[in-house]
Amino acid sequence: MNELDGSVLDAIFEAAVLPELWPAVLDRLACRVGAVGGVLFAVDNLKKGRWTASKRLFDVMQRVAESFAERNTRPQRALSKGYAGFMADLDFLTPEEKEEDPLFAELLKPNGLGWACGSVIPVPNGDLLVFDFERATEAGSFDRASLHLLDGYRPHLARAGVMASRLQVERAQNAAAVMQALGLPGAVLGNSGQVLAMNPLMEQLEPQIYARARDRLTLAHPRSNEILNMALAEIETDNAAVRSIAVPAVEGKSSLVGHVIPIRRQAHDIFSRATTLFVATPLAAPSAPRPGLLCGLFDLTPAEDRVARTIAEGHSVETGAAALSVSTETVRSQLKSVMAKTGTSRQAELVQLLAGTTTFSLPRG
Repeated sequence: MNELDGSVLDAIFEAAVLPELWPAVLDRLACRVGAVGGVLFAVDNLKKGRWTASKRLFDVMQRVAESFAERNTRPQRALSKGYAGFMADLDFLTPEEKEEDPLFAELLKPNGLGWACGSVIPVPNGDLLVFDFERATEAGSFDRASLHLLDGYRPHLARAGVMASRLQVERAQNAAAVMQALGLPGAVLGNSGQVLAMNPLMEQLEPQIYARARDRLTLAHPRSNEILNMALAEIETDNAAVRSIAVPAVEGKSSLVGHVIPIRRQAHDIFSRATTLFVATPLAAPSAPRPGLLCGLFDLTPAEDRVARTIAEGHSVETGAAALSVSTETVRSQLKSVMAKTGTSRQAELVQLLAGTTTFSLPRG
């Protein structure tokens, strides 16, 4: 149960650019954890919300959008926990609070939906993504194994959700139209990272990113570019890995995060020769996320996320271990993994990355 299903990952990547496929993706994930269905809700930085849901939850979600949007406190309650993973409803609500919750008492419970789990994913461009899964009352609450399984899909859902949230089209006719619709710096890549199409915003990211038409996409920072090349190589061998890559700030340019998203199956109807989407999300103040919000994009486990936040708050390995009630060896091991995933080599670099600084620049090499 704990292994990621490659076909589900492919479906997630398809849904990133084919929004009509999200209900089927949510159904497949729901099936894996014994849920009736799932919901994806996205709010952009202009506070405009969009949602999609599994067929069996569509009518319920329609009523949520019409009558409970202002009274639904669950996303904010979950967000306040600062946990980079999926939580069951009783992880952020007491049993008494759950019974008194208008959404549960007036809508979910009467429709036989007794248990929920979800994850709120803030992303660097200011969007807020909420993934929610609902179980029938008789099925019982979500156990740790189910939540752990969903955590494995969470980084992929985050990146695909960013794409779907920004795309806002049912189908694009060609790669250039897709990049224009993104509203974010983006490029469509072919084999070996060859740039097939890009929008004007990408051109403005030099010298951090070089994206010449018909040339290979290159990141100026050596370690970041190494991670990019690894991701592109994995995509060409049909490995399902997806990566987010830290791109350090340089003089006059804010730091940013690059998302490498493979193009799978039906999405090739849109992109033809393309294999990969590369989308950049700048971390410019004042919209830069507070420490910890980037963690989900770098495939960090919840334990690694806690260590990253602790270091970002100014703790040393020793004081961080004490604060987390774990050994210093555990913190060192998890910190090493965090740095490998984010492409940083020193604690100061990690702190500046998580703070979304616009003035810090990692050393070259």
